[in-house]
Amino acid sequence: MTEDSMRFGFGENWSRFVAAHLNEERIAEAQRHLLRFLGLADLRGRRFLDIGCGSGLHSLAALRAGAERVVSFDYDPNSVATTERVRALAGAPDHWTVTQGSVLDGAFMEALEPADIVYSWGVLHHTGDMWQAIELASRPLAADGVFYIALYCRDVYLDPPPEYWIALKQRYNRSGTIGRRLMEWSYAWRSTVWPELRSGRNPLVTIRRYSGDRGMAFWTDVRDWLGGYPMEFAGLAETQAFCHDRLGLELVNLYAGEGNAEYLFRRRGAANYWDEVRTHQTRIELPRPFRHRQGLAWEAPLPAFRDQADDLGHPRRSRLMLFEGDKPVGFAHQTHADIERRGGGRYSHWSDQLIFSTTDGTDPNANGRRYFVGPDGLP
Repeated sequence: MTEDSMRFGFGENWSRFVAAHLNEERIAEAQRHLLRFLGLADLRGRRFLDIGCGSGLHSLAALRAGAERVVSFDYDPNSVATTERVRALAGAPDHWTVTQGSVLDGAFMEALEPADIVYSWGVLHHTGDMWQAIELASRPLAADGVFYIALYCRDVYLDPPPEYWIALKQRYNRSGTIGRRLMEWSYAWRSTVWPELRSGRNPLVTIRRYSGDRGMAFWTDVRDWLGGYPMEFAGLAETQAFCHDRLGLELVNLYAGEGNAEYLFRRRGAANYWDEVRTHQTRIELPRPFRHRQGLAWEAPLPAFRDQADDLGHPRRSRLMLFEGDKPVGFAHQTHADIERRGGGRYSHWSDQLIFSTTDGTDPNANGRRYFVGPDGLP
């Protein structure tokens, strides 16, 4: 079987998702996630480019958020047809265009009009040439626009490592229908059903209520994850370095710690709405000296934020962001064992303290950097 014949049919998966699961609740969730990470209340007056539009859900979310212009394209004809169907359900507005194209086609990308928001979530690592795809995806970015991408994070997939998952995806795409169903159920058992049973929760309720953080559906995501091939993984540091050094972009927002790391960039030296967002990100410098906890983990007291912290009943409640110098670290809500063992900027706002690690494993008392925390400041 050739590499191209193992390519997963993303469009077929998205077509099933739209037919079975698209509803107002999922659209609202997709819109909420989009606006929150962008740090905006709406998209009025902004041009939105959706690279690898898939189901069309997030293009629709941008439209509902008031985007002045929405352009959606995908390599997969089935994704294009599915997005066209969603556009038709939205009344086929003139300011939403759907077309077929490849992010790896330089001439196609150069012909696109500048966009204020260039968006590509969970797509560029599936092109077969991720770094070239990131470079070409950035070309339509307006001078004062933002570049919002999400990539599978190498720093998360450590045990088992990326090589294991790539081999699993190849096996899934070589399998027949029955083999794929068995792999899907095996993955669902290991990743969701057994952990939920062990925690005393009903896994069927969890699956039925699943919407991810972006309006997705459980089995759609399972098939997307197992089948998603070709596939590459990108580390946090190497992605930021590539975008900074090769593309002239600066990082303004980051969320990591799950499968996809989300990045928001703008052109270096540009002035745009993010300057206003930063005015709401009140930062407090962590008091020194930091107490060494164990391994790569350090502790700083945060008694004033105790009622906003994560705890056993609210493991993802905190909206506290950690900054190393002026850069968001983004690796929130991590287990204390992972912070101690893996470091890499992982942190946890737990009870009345911040348990954190530096991005490069150095001693925060001696590396010459300052560390700040504050509410993320997003709507």
